[in-house]
Amino acid sequence: MQLSPEFLLEHPEMVTPSAPWCVALDNLEMGTLMLAQPWLAGDGLRRADLERQLNLLAVELPLGPVYFQRVNRAVARLETIGAVAGAGSGRSRRFVVTPAGFGALLLNLRVLRLDPTIDGSEFELKRALVAMWNLVLDRLARLPDDGALPPDAERFLDDVDRLTVLGQRVVTEQVVDEALDVLRLVATQRDHIGRRLDEARERLRRAETQAGALRDIDPSRFNDGALAGAARLLAGAPGALAAVVALATGVLPQLSLRAAVLRYERYRHYLDGLTSLYTAELRTVDLGAVRGMLARRRA
Repeated sequence: MQLSPEFLLEHPEMVTPSAPWCVALDNLEMGTLMLAQPWLAGDGLRRADLERQLNLLAVELPLGPVYFQRVNRAVARLETIGAVAGAGSGRSRRFVVTPAGFGALLLNLRVLRLDPTIDGSEFELKRALVAMWNLVLDRLARLPDDGALPPDAERFLDDVDRLTVLGQRVVTEQVVDEALDVLRLVATQRDHIGRRLDEARERLRRAETQAGALRDIDPSRFNDGALAGAARLLAGAPGALAAVVALATGVLPQLSLRAAVLRYERYRHYLDGLTSLYTAELRTVDLGAVRGMLARRRA
């Protein structure tokens, strides 16, 4: 059975002993990997370079707060898991993404975990990065006949292809295609929202049913023991009775669930708009096809 990116990132206890790079990444770490790719970063970027470039990206992308200490921690973790390689020492140390780091980036682009109506940073960052990748690949595909990726870049991508976890190759052509397809990313999020919307509607239905049953209860009809005493106490305190009735009939839970339904419905409309936008404005490019085209030009 082929191990899915979702399974790999959700079971670090099984995966990371043999593949420490195969972990869930936060937004700042993913932004760092995007910037430090060898064909973009050359000999690598210093932490100060990464901080400056991440701050520029943060104007448009949800990277969270960017400052030197936080970038330093992100780079240190990425180096520890083998996602970036460092050369030099001190503040002059430069970092470049490894094949394992590029594989981790692809796997993370493929997976969505958060409820985007509560925290949209995960989806918005991945949407922007995938769209950026398609623009880059489109430009590569339009290079003149003598334009090609450097030979070391081809070897880098070959090393990415050979990455294995638990004895299986994980960065397959399907994973790459899905990770770099912005329309698939939007469709995945739409399915995710659809499931959450169905769940919210079902919870609302149950809350309304329960509230209807509670609303029909007449406390004055309680005629035994503690229930009768509680009914007499509440009957003499209209304010307390009103509060209990409001809670018992589920007004607050219903309002919360109706808000959730409304939120998911509106967000699904936003995703539909994204699909129309990208279909009209962005050409999805296959990385494998670009590599083949550039290899033929070099031959």
